[in-house]
Amino acid sequence: MRNIAYLMLVICMLTPFAGFSQQILHGNIKNQLTQEPATAISIRVKDDRAGTFTDDKGNFQLRFSKAFPVTLLISAIGYEKQEIVVQNSQQALQIQLNPASTMAEEVVISASRSVQTKLSSPVTIEQISAKEVQNSPQINYMDMVQGLRGVDVTVSSLGFTSVTTRGFNTSGNTNFTQIVDGMDNQAPGLNFPLGSVIGLSQLDVDNIELLSGASSALYGSRGLNGTMVMTGKDPFKYKGLSVLVTQGVNHINNKKNNDPVSSSPVYDWAIRYANAINDKFAYKINAQYTQAKDWVANDTQNKNGPGGPDVDPNYNGINMYGGATSTDINPFLYAAMMGNQDLAPLIEPLLAKPNYVARTGYPEYGYLDNNANIFKVNAELRYRFTSNLEAIASGTFGTGNIVYTNDTRYQINDFKVGQYRLELKSDDWFVRTYTTRENSGNTLIAGPTAQLINEAWKVSYDGQVGGWYPEYTEAFIGALATGSNQQQAHLLARQFADQGRLVEGSAEFNELKKQISQTPISEGGTLFLDRSKLYNTEFQYNFRNLIPFLDVIAGLNWRLYNLDSKNTLFPDKEKPIRVNEYSGYLSLGKRLLEDRLTLNTSFRLDKNTLFGDPKLTSRASAVLQTAVQNYLRFSYQNAYSFPSNIQALQNTMNGYNSFSSGGSNLLLNDHYHFNEFPPYTLASVQEFQNTNDPSVLKKFVYDDIKPQTVNSFELGYAALIAKRVMVDVLGYYSTWENFIGYANVANSPGTDDVNAFKDQSKYMVYNIAFNGGETVNTYGYAASVRVDLGKNFTGKVNYYSDFLKNKNNSQINNFNTPNYHVNMEFGNSGFGKKQVWSFNTTLRYKPGYHYAVAGGLGEGEVPASTVIDAQISYKILKARSGIRIGGTNITNKYYSTGIANPRIGAMYYISYAYNIF
Repeated sequence: MRNIAYLMLVICMLTPFAGFSQQILHGNIKNQLTQEPATAISIRVKDDRAGTFTDDKGNFQLRFSKAFPVTLLISAIGYEKQEIVVQNSQQALQIQLNPASTMAEEVVISASRSVQTKLSSPVTIEQISAKEVQNSPQINYMDMVQGLRGVDVTVSSLGFTSVTTRGFNTSGNTNFTQIVDGMDNQAPGLNFPLGSVIGLSQLDVDNIELLSGASSALYGSRGLNGTMVMTGKDPFKYKGLSVLVTQGVNHINNKKNNDPVSSSPVYDWAIRYANAINDKFAYKINAQYTQAKDWVANDTQNKNGPGGPDVDPNYNGINMYGGATSTDINPFLYAAMMGNQDLAPLIEPLLAKPNYVARTGYPEYGYLDNNANIFKVNAELRYRFTSNLEAIASGTFGTGNIVYTNDTRYQINDFKVGQYRLELKSDDWFVRTYTTRENSGNTLIAGPTAQLINEAWKVSYDGQVGGWYPEYTEAFIGALATGSNQQQAHLLARQFADQGRLVEGSAEFNELKKQISQTPISEGGTLFLDRSKLYNTEFQYNFRNLIPFLDVIAGLNWRLYNLDSKNTLFPDKEKPIRVNEYSGYLSLGKRLLEDRLTLNTSFRLDKNTLFGDPKLTSRASAVLQTAVQNYLRFSYQNAYSFPSNIQALQNTMNGYNSFSSGGSNLLLNDHYHFNEFPPYTLASVQEFQNTNDPSVLKKFVYDDIKPQTVNSFELGYAALIAKRVMVDVLGYYSTWENFIGYANVANSPGTDDVNAFKDQSKYMVYNIAFNGGETVNTYGYAASVRVDLGKNFTGKVNYYSDFLKNKNNSQINNFNTPNYHVNMEFGNSGFGKKQVWSFNTTLRYKPGYHYAVAGGLGEGEVPASTVIDAQISYKILKARSGIRIGGTNITNKYYSTGIANPRIGAMYYISYAYNIF
C-alpha cells in the first residue's frame, strides 16, 4: 500500500508538468518595404494567453503549451495584421509585415480608464506616440505638447514648461494634472507638475495622452485645466540598447535680438537599455542629461507706472530685482526743510503729493545663473508571476539647475526630486503605491534676495539720519538748488546714493548673494528648505468578468502630504504639517443600439483634512456612432480643486514688510491677526497716501479659502473619411465658481489707526490667495484635420479658441491665454530608396494677448508669435543608426510665452540616434 501511495504521489506531481510541456518557436520579423527589423511586434497564440514581442533586431522566442498546429496573431500599430498557421517548431520563422495607416487603429486609455479607439472617446483627447516623438523637430517631448490642439504652455526656462488647456495659463499650474506611469508628477509641497524634470526620458516615451479641460471625476483634485497621462516603454516589449546624442547651438545673432548671451552650445544626451532575461523577468535603465545656456528674461517694463529708469524715480522693472523697495521721501524732504527754512520755497511745492523713490534694481543677466542643466535617471524591474499577473518596481531621480517664474523668478540650484513605485497588476485590477520626495536645494529667490543685497551694502534708512534714502534726498535737494530740473535732480541723486553699489557678477556681490540666499527665510535670509514628501496608494478593479452586461470600474485612493519646510514656506516651525486626502471613484458604462450608442457616467468623492466637507464630482457622456468611423459625442464634466498647499498655507516673507500668503484662516487670523487689525486693499491704501483722505480706504472682505469648481459642457464630432482624413470639431462652455485668485492687501499689526498707512515701515503688505465672489465663464471651439497623403506623407492643422466672460476685476485671475491658436504640421516618415529619408516641419501661431503674473511680478501684452521648427533625417540601415539635422524657431524671431518669462530664440542642432528609428 505504501508503494501504491508513493506511485500516486509521483503521478500527481508529474501530471501538471506533462500537461504543460512547452513548445518553443523562434523567428524574425522585418518591414517588407525597407527590410528593417520590425521591433516591438506582438506575437500571440490564438485562443491562448501565450505571447511575446520582437526585440530590437526583430527576433522573437515564443513559449507556449498548446499542441501544434497553432495560429499566430501578429500585430503592431503601423503594420497590417497577420495570422500565420505553424505546423511545427523545426525551422525558424521568417515573417515580413506590410506598413499600414494608423489612423483607424489609434487607441486611448485615459479618457475612461479603459481601452477605446481615439475616435470613439467620450471627451476631447490628444495623443503623441513614440513614432511621433522620433520624427519630431523638437528635441524634447514637452516642446511637442505645444502643438497639440487646445494646449497652451508657459516656458519659464529650458527645463521648466507648464501646461494647461482652456485658459488660465501660468507657470506652475496647480490646476493641471500630470501623471507618469500612474504616478502624480507634482511637487509635494508646491503641488504643480514638475514637467520633464522627473518625467520620462526622451527615449522611454511610449505614449502621451492629454485630456482637455475638466478631468477630476477620474483623476482627482487639481484636474480643472486638464490631465496629461504619460506611459513609459515596457521592457518586455521594447528591448535593447538605444542612444540619442544631440549637439546644438542657441543664442544665435544675440545682439540683434537684445539677448545678452553670446552663441552657446546645447547638449542633450539620452541612453536606454532594456532586456527580458526570460518570459518572467525584465528590466530597463534610462538616463538623460541636458546642459545649455538658458534663455534670459529681460523685460524692463516698469511695474510702477509709465516711464523707464531715466524718467520715473520709482522705476521697478519686471525683470529688474531689488526695485520693489520703494519709499515716499517726503518725510526726509520735510525734515530737511525744518532744518533749513531757506529750502522752504524749493521743498514745499514737492510736498503737495507723495514722491516715491525705488531702490536701484539688478537685471537678471549677471544676477541669476543661466547655466541650465538637468540630469535624470530611471530604473524599472518587472516580474510576471503568470501571463495575467505582474509586479513592477521603479525609481526615478532628477536633479539640476533651472529657473522658474512665479511671484518672482526662482533660481532653483541643486534641486533633487525622487519618485519611487511598487505596483501589482493584472488585466482586471491593480494596486499601486508610490512616494515623491523633494529637496529644494539652494534655491535663490530673485526679488527678495536683491532687496536684501541692497540693504546689506547700504541700508535704506538707519532710523536716524543715515542710509540710502537720506543720501538720495540730500543729493536731490542739492541738485534742485543748483538749477537742475526734477528729472535731472532724481538722476543725479541716484548716482550719488548708489556710490559704492555692488556690481552684479563681482566677487563681493556673489559672496553677499550666496550668504543671503543660503540663509533660511526663518533666520532673515531668502532660502526656503522644502523637504516635503508625498505618499500615495491606489487600488482599482474592473468588473468586466463579474458584470458582463455593464462596464464597471471602481477605485480607492489615499494620499498624504508631509509638508516640511522648516518654517520657510509653511507655518511648520514645530513639526511637519500632515495633510491627508481620501478618495473613491466609480465609472459605469453601457453600450446600446447594437453598440452604436455608448453611455458613461463617473463619480468621485474626495476628502481633504484641511477642509471641512468632502467634495463630490461627476462626469456624464454619450457617444453615438452615426456612421462607420463617425462619432458624435456629448459630455458634462464637473471638476474641482482643493486649494493647493501654497494657496492654503504659504507663509513666506518675499520682501520688505511683504508676504506671500495662503488664504486659510489659520494664517489670516492666527498669524496675521486680520480679525483684530482689519486688512484693506493695497490699491486703496496707496490712494489714501496720495489723497490723505481715509474715506477712500476699502476693507478687504475675506473668508476661509474653499475649493474651486468648474462645470463644463462639450459637444464634439469626430470622423475618419476614406481611411485617410481624420476630422474632429468641438465646442465647450464652462462655469467657474469660488475661483481662486490673488489679491494685494495691507494691514497694520498692533493698531487699527489708519494713519499707520502713511508710513511704510508701520504696515504689512500681503499677496493673498482667496475665492473670488463672482462667477467666471469660459468658452471656446476647436477643429483639427489630419490627412494621410500617401507614400508616408502626412499633414495636420488645428485651430482652437478660448474666451473669458465676466472677468472678476477684484482679483488677478490669470486667464493668460490668446483668443486663438493655429498649429500646422507637414512631414514624411520615410521616402527615397528603402525609405531612409524623413522630415518634419511644424508651425505654431499665437496672436498677442494680455498676461498677468500672480503676486504682482508684472502684467502686460505678450506680442504675437510665429514659431517654425523643422528637421530632416537619414537612416544608416546597416548600422541601425540615424542622423538628424534640424532647428527650433528656425527664423530666430525671439518670442515669449508670458510676461516675466524669457525670450526664446532659435536653436539649431544635429543628432545621432542608435536603435530608435
